[in-house]
Amino acid sequence: MESESSSLILLLEFALRGGTTGIGLLMAGLLFSVRPVCATTFLGGLFAIGAAVYAMISAPAIQEAVGAAYAPLRLFAMLSPAFFWLFIMAMFDDDFEWKAWMAIPPATIDLVHLAALPFPDAAHAARVAHVAIVIVLMAHVLVLTRRNFGDDLVAARRQFTTIVVVLVPLVCLTIVVVATYEMLELRSTVASPMIAAMLFAVAAAFGFGISGIRKSLIPETGRPRPQPEAVSSAADRHDLARLEKLMEEGIFLHPGLTIGELAGRLDIPEHRLRRLINKGLGYRNFAAFLNDHRIEEARRRLSDPQSAREQITGLAFDLGYSSLAPFNRAFRERMGMSPSQFREKALQQA
Repeated sequence: MESESSSLILLLEFALRGGTTGIGLLMAGLLFSVRPVCATTFLGGLFAIGAAVYAMISAPAIQEAVGAAYAPLRLFAMLSPAFFWLFIMAMFDDDFEWKAWMAIPPATIDLVHLAALPFPDAAHAARVAHVAIVIVLMAHVLVLTRRNFGDDLVAARRQFTTIVVVLVPLVCLTIVVVATYEMLELRSTVASPMIAAMLFAVAAAFGFGISGIRKSLIPETGRPRPQPEAVSSAADRHDLARLEKLMEEGIFLHPGLTIGELAGRLDIPEHRLRRLINKGLGYRNFAAFLNDHRIEEARRRLSDPQSAREQITGLAFDLGYSSLAPFNRAFRERMGMSPSQFREKALQQA
């Protein structure tokens, strides 16, 4: 009876691990098939493959079966949380660009484990360091999620954000449990299937979220924005005209303006305003919508000879920015030069 029970548990474990691997590979295939290829889908695909590999090689039986291939497979699988962190950063930034410092967390994870390979006694310390790095990365994911959720105008991406809030604790808990399992060298009939179930939950949550938003992950940088006529209903066109009139009146100059406040001024639901700005004007982020209007006003003032002595800092505050730094950053992103350089060039031409 006990052997039958053990066999059933083992069968369940392999079913869960197989399901996790299948979901991971399917999601990777879906993400890699999206065209054009972008950083978001590529990094999401790497996470999905890493999770699939991790699900299999964390099983003791598989570790013995793969032999010498176990070490490189493990090093790749250990990078899954770092891939997820990079994926989230790329997902929330339509102008995402790879920077050298982003390689530090994944490189550190693998270096920690590589350094411990010749020293078995250091394996526990390596696992603790790995867990600490993962927890820091997942904490940053939650910070990014919270910071970007309010300004995000893409409905599908906002829905996935709610899944991330569930996914991050699952990832952290799974990593901690696996590390504890390995450090204590547990060989119970319950621990390994429990880990398999947690891995399956992570894969299922990721798969559920990704399957519906693949196309929304592609940034629209460089694409022409839809014209207001692209909005289908007469009611939406009316609301869009009211929104544009409000922007012409300078509501974007109000410091700390939120989409909720703007929706209140228009007397329409917030979710409807999000859809209107996204579908009718082509913006994926509320901050980008505000910045475009603010920088256009900045260009007008900086080109005016009568405002030639106006301080750049004062201009930034007048435009609704809380400090000079975000104004300079937004201006450089759009104009390719600082406000001071733009003013000098514009006044020379005048």
